[in-house]
Amino acid sequence: MNSLFLFASSKASEIHSYHVPWFMYAIVGLALAGYTAIEVHHTRKDHEIKFPEAVRWSLFYISIALAFAIPVFFFIGHQAAGEYLAAWAIEKALSLDNLFVIGLIFSSFGVSRKLERRMLNYGIAGAIIFRLIFILAGLELLKRFEWVSIIFGLILMRAAWKAFQEARGGDDLEEEVEITDKRLWKVMTRILPVHHEFVGHKLTVKINGKRMLTLMAAVIILIELTDIIFAVDSVPAVLAFSPDRFIAYSSNVFALLGLRALFFVYQAVASKFWALSWALSGILAWISFKMIAAPLGLHVPVAISLVVLATFLFGSIFVSLKWPRKLKEHPIHIDE
Repeated sequence: MNSLFLFASSKASEIHSYHVPWFMYAIVGLALAGYTAIEVHHTRKDHEIKFPEAVRWSLFYISIALAFAIPVFFFIGHQAAGEYLAAWAIEKALSLDNLFVIGLIFSSFGVSRKLERRMLNYGIAGAIIFRLIFILAGLELLKRFEWVSIIFGLILMRAAWKAFQEARGGDDLEEEVEITDKRLWKVMTRILPVHHEFVGHKLTVKINGKRMLTLMAAVIILIELTDIIFAVDSVPAVLAFSPDRFIAYSSNVFALLGLRALFFVYQAVASKFWALSWALSGILAWISFKMIAAPLGLHVPVAISLVVLATFLFGSIFVSLKWPRKLKEHPIHIDE
């Protein structure tokens, strides 16, 4: 039975590159252009995003992401479509921790609700660029050195342990996040000229004849650096499901495009879904197992991984609603 399992799944996690028609790249480019046009239009006048509006936009971007799986299925293949959905789902799930930290940063610096959308869009733009770099670098490492998969697995195991600590409600993780962002902020303010005030939605301002970054620009950079730290976990997780650069990157793009809308939804409902932290811990542990086991000859089919992801996520939602609790939330205290 084990031999049948290995044979049936051996192709799932091998390093491979699909034949991707040119118009599939064009679809991703059109999605990015469409998102840019929508956000440029809506940010002409800053306004506070209400919950109903955030839900509508979040459902819209989730629908677009799921719809993209259809041309992937027909023009690249069913295996690629399964990998895309799994990679998109894991990126979406792991982004929740990122959103939590972004919310703490906004609270710490007293960011106006009207500015949050604009600042998130800057962060998403940077994340789209950096994820491409990380994915290409990660794939190159996996192609050259198969054992790197074990290193990625150990990184994800550490992330799973941190998520487990967070789920237990310990203060150690919050303290670690606070210390990390404090250190990033101190390094930034030593290197960059920062004016510790918001000036509308300007990114730079002249103070006594010297060009300086506004507090808005500095917070955006802090968010971007935080996202890079999170990418150390999320990129290996995505590569665990698809070692194809197009599938890995397109799944990241469509997950990130809906991140801004998801932020405002998550801020409103995070306290209700307390079990999500437990689900993320389990998901990361599962992916860690996949990455470590792959070089040893054990390759898990994408279909099984999708079932595991769905079980953890929907199971955590059910448990959260069935046995409601309150999440503790403490802002990060960063001295300006």
